Amino acid sequence: MLDYKLLQACAEVIRHASFEKAARELGLTQSAISQRVKLLEDRLGQPLIIRAKPIAATAAGKRLLQHYQSVRLLELDLQDDLPDIPSDGGFGQVALAVNADSLATWFINVPKCLFDEFGLLVHLSVDDESLNHEALLDGRVLGAISLRPTPMQGCRARPLGKMRYVMVVSPEFQNRYFSAGVTADALRSCPAVNFSHHDELQNQYLKTHFGLNPGEFPAHTVPSSQGFVTVAEQGIAYAVVEIHQAEEGLRTGRLVQPCDHVIERPLYWHHRTMKSKLLDRVNETILSEARRFLPAIDR
Repeated sequence: MLDYKLLQACAEVIRHASFEKAARELGLTQSAISQRVKLLEDRLGQPLIIRAKPIAATAAGKRLLQHYQSVRLLELDLQDDLPDIPSDGGFGQVALAVNADSLATWFINVPKCLFDEFGLLVHLSVDDESLNHEALLDGRVLGAISLRPTPMQGCRARPLGKMRYVMVVSPEFQNRYFSAGVTADALRSCPAVNFSHHDELQNQYLKTHFGLNPGEFPAHTVPSSQGFVTVAEQGIAYAVVEIHQAEEGLRTGRLVQPCDHVIERPLYWHHRTMKSKLLDRVNETILSEARRFLPAIDR
């Protein structure tokens, strides 16, 4: 039988990619966490954590993390069905992977809903939606926003809706760089803003509508969805942003759309297929919030 105190220590190290942060989370010393992980590895006869920078899980470690998260959900289900069962008195927890644009718009109320309705602490990892499936595959999260319509093994994929992106600039930027319109030559001569070197959305927009490849245009790097809007309002870049993020700036005149081109990204919610009433409620909460804000994906 597994010792779940040892398993919990290992799971927190993997989730935080840090022995120090895991120790802080569990109220233990870093030495105690290290000893628990080492003891679990000795009992199982194989390494569970790759001790590098950053720390990562081995294949066995990923599998144990998935098991631990599943057991924690089932325990919460059981406490809901049998309230007289003693609990540790703490909050339940759920780890999810989202993209920054969703977190800045339609997803922002999800943590409040999950806490108010189910008493859950929500741990979000934020990355490009084209990469979030890796966190689900690794077992670090129980659900993830992804661009992929096809579910991974052991998971279900459900449509969330589509996000619409437009180009915005300040009026001054438009007068300076786009007085003759938005063209490929004009875009080569003025700065864009990228979220990160993984910013496939910007690359897709410029390739689709203007035939530009990465490296053919200068760009700032600002890893913040709100920062995108701010940089555009400051007049130092054009930005391709989700339409809801640009609404206030467009309404007040701080931003304008220099062209009518739009790009749409369909989003899907991927989650583990396990029998858990609590996970079902988490999934339905997320799907409900998405339906309130996002247009449906075209069939």
